[in-house]
Amino acid sequence: MKDFKNNLGQSLLETVFAIGILLIVVAAIMALTTANLIGQRESETQIIANNLAREGIEVVRNIRDSNWLAGEDWDKDLVGDGTAIPIFEYNKAEERWENRWSLNFEVDSSNDNQAKVLVFANIYNQQVVGSELLPAGDLPSGYSRILILDNICKKSDGSEEIKNSCGINEDKIGIEVESQVSWFDRGQARRVRLNDLLYDWK
Repeated sequence: MKDFKNNLGQSLLETVFAIGILLIVVAAIMALTTANLIGQRESETQIIANNLAREGIEVVRNIRDSNWLAGEDWDKDLVGDGTAIPIFEYNKAEERWENRWSLNFEVDSSNDNQAKVLVFANIYNQQVVGSELLPAGDLPSGYSRILILDNICKKSDGSEEIKNSCGINEDKIGIEVESQVSWFDRGQARRVRLNDLLYDWK
């Protein structure tokens, strides 16, 4: 007589293990996908912040270069109390962008309302509160930007020093620009700081 074994219990145990392994694999895929999406969002905000900081430095460079080309003093419109925001000017009467930058020296810190970066039609910009510079419909971007401008002074011995204002026996030969962009990401304060030294071309 042949001995037949009943393998139903073994098949049930194999099925339970297979479902368990499948659930672990699905959970791992979901965790990796979530981490990837979070990382992608953080990368996107970091790239925007870096570009806003670079843009701040380029605004100062553009004003310096435009002054030089126009035969003006190289630091015209770059002199103020040391902190500023860049403004891409908007002509409200004609409802168009002017393709011209200026600096507003009324801002003292990145916490000021004026330092907030707004976005309209995919253009990031800053405005003075109560100003007519930008069109209606601006939305907060979540970023704040401020520029800190210090003088590069050449002393009588030929050495250079970076400070707020040059002394009597010192020549102003350039500007140090620090562009700071700050924002909150997932409840944490983030900040980007970029520096550059811009000299008088003469």
